[in-house]
Amino acid sequence: MAEKARTNPGLNVEEMKDLIRAVSESGLDSFEYKEGDYQIVLHTKNIGLIKGDPSQAATGAGISVPDLSLAMAEAAEAASGAEDEDDSFVIKSPLVGTFYASPAAGAAPFVSIGDRVKKGQVLGIVEAMKMMNEIESDCDGTIAEICVKNESPVEFGQPLFKIN
Repeated sequence: MAEKARTNPGLNVEEMKDLIRAVSESGLDSFEYKEGDYQIVLHTKNIGLIKGDPSQAATGAGISVPDLSLAMAEAAEAASGAEDEDDSFVIKSPLVGTFYASPAAGAAPFVSIGDRVKKGQVLGIVEAMKMMNEIESDCDGTIAEICVKNESPVEFGQPLFKIN
């Protein structure tokens, strides 16, 4: 059966709410989405729905959105790694999504327990809204623990790796 075509090519209100929530939880300070003549621009200080001419921006169709600058600052702080009580550095998920331990199905994982890692090295991927977000090490060290299983859902701020 053919899918019913939308009369409005833009996102519906529920899709916009989901998008705003995901961007808020991700720690991003800006995000832009385009579909046909519709463009949604999210910034820490303002959120706008633009059709055609950007000078005709309107607030997001009755969506109540708190000040994202504070939420994003808190998100960035919570998502960044932190020292654990056993002197391990904890790498946390910066957003809600699905964790992948390898770059592709059937491929070797990015890291395993006992591997030496360098700051900036990719440790895994969190997929959110069909975007693959690489999770990088915030420090040099050795992988002490992988806290999540491949292809499992993860929450914002959830520990992913412990590095000694």
